[in-house]
Amino acid sequence: MRLKWTVSILAGILFVTGFLLSFNEHVRGAVKLAFSTTSVVTISTEDETRTVMTKMNDGAGFQVLLSQFEENGWLFEEQMGSTFFFTKGDESLIIMFKMWTNNYIVAEMTEG
Repeated sequence: MRLKWTVSILAGILFVTGFLLSFNEHVRGAVKLAFSTTSVVTISTEDETRTVMTKMNDGAGFQVLLSQFEENGWLFEEQMGSTFFFTKGDESLIIMFKMWTNNYIVAEMTEG
């Protein structure tokens, strides 16, 4: 009887976890970060907007994202709150940073 309850509880946990992973892109991103060696993962891409996630690591994750843009040739122009503006020649990049829990940063980037 005890084995049946244990199996039932484990099956329920797996079902709930699978359900959350299939519908929440932030949960999928956190799982990708937990199991990958890269510090930044892409969680969605739509038209000209790309959303990435990284671990906060006491602010180091924020600096990792900003330095990646500068390494790719983007020049910092202006900051308005949690929104950053970068330029590269005639192109512009707008990045909106959001916290997801206390452990992750989500950056939504739009090129134009």
